[in-house]
Amino acid sequence: MPAEGSTRAARDRAAPNVHGKPRRPRWDTDAGVTARDVAALHWIGQQYTARADVLRVLLGRLSPAPTKVEGQIGEDTLRQILDRWAERDLILRERLLSHLWVAPTPKALRLVGLDVRSWSFVIPRLAHHHAVAVVRLALEPRIPVGGRWISDRELREHGARQVPDGAIELPDHPEAAIGTGTYGQDEDALPDRYGIEVELTRKSIARLRHKWTRTRAGVWKRTDYYAPPEVASYLTGRRAALAPEYRERLAIHPLPEVPGTSYLRPGGGRA
Repeated sequence: MPAEGSTRAARDRAAPNVHGKPRRPRWDTDAGVTARDVAALHWIGQQYTARADVLRVLLGRLSPAPTKVEGQIGEDTLRQILDRWAERDLILRERLLSHLWVAPTPKALRLVGLDVRSWSFVIPRLAHHHAVAVVRLALEPRIPVGGRWISDRELREHGARQVPDGAIELPDHPEAAIGTGTYGQDEDALPDRYGIEVELTRKSIARLRHKWTRTRAGVWKRTDYYAPPEVASYLTGRRAALAPEYRERLAIHPLPEVPGTSYLRPGGGRA
C-alpha cells in the first residue's frame, strides 16, 4: 500500500518529459499562489462574490496561454483552480440557485491587500452582485490605459455614502488646468469618474427622484445605468421628467452581453 499522500503527490507531479526539454508547470496547477491568483482573488473580493461563469471569463482573460474557447477557461480547469484555492483556505464555495458561487475568505482578502470585511453569501443579493460583475467584465476592456474600475467596496472604504455599484475612473489629464483648493492652494484637477449603477427591478418614482436630484455635482461626470429592457424603459421615462441639469448627468443602457455568461433575475431565474 502506498504511503499516505503519495497518490496525491504523484497526481500533482508533471508528466514525464520524454523529449529531454524542461517543461514549465501550467499556471492553473502550480503548487503555489501565483500573481494571477492574486489578481483574480482581488477582483472577486472587490465584487463580493463571483459565479462560475464569471470566473471562467475572468480567469480566461488572465491566462497567459490561449484557451480552447476564446476568452474563457473550461470547467475542468476551473475546478482545478478552485480546488487549489480551497486547499489553501482562500475561498468559500456554495451551490446556490443552481449555480456555483465563490467568495474570498478573510485570509485571501488579507493576502491580496483588500482592507474590507469578509462577506457571507446572502441569496437575495446574489442576482445583483452577479449582474454588477458581468457589467464590469463588459466595460473593463473599454477603459483607457491608465484608467481603472473602482468597486463600491472601495468607495465605501473611503467613507462615501450612497455610492453607486461601481465607477470608472479615467486617466489623469496632464494638461488639465490647476484648480484652487478650499484654502486658496493650488490643487490638481481630479480624474473624471463615471458612476455605474445596475438596476434589475423598478424603484419607486420618489426614490429615483430623490437619488437623482441629490447626487452632488462634480462627484460623477455622469452616472450610467444598466438594466434589463423593461426596467431600462421605465428609467428612461423617469429620466425624461427631470430638469435638464439633472437629466444630462444620467444615461440609461441595456445590460451588456458577455459571451459565456448570463444574468440571474432577482427571483432566481435567468434574465
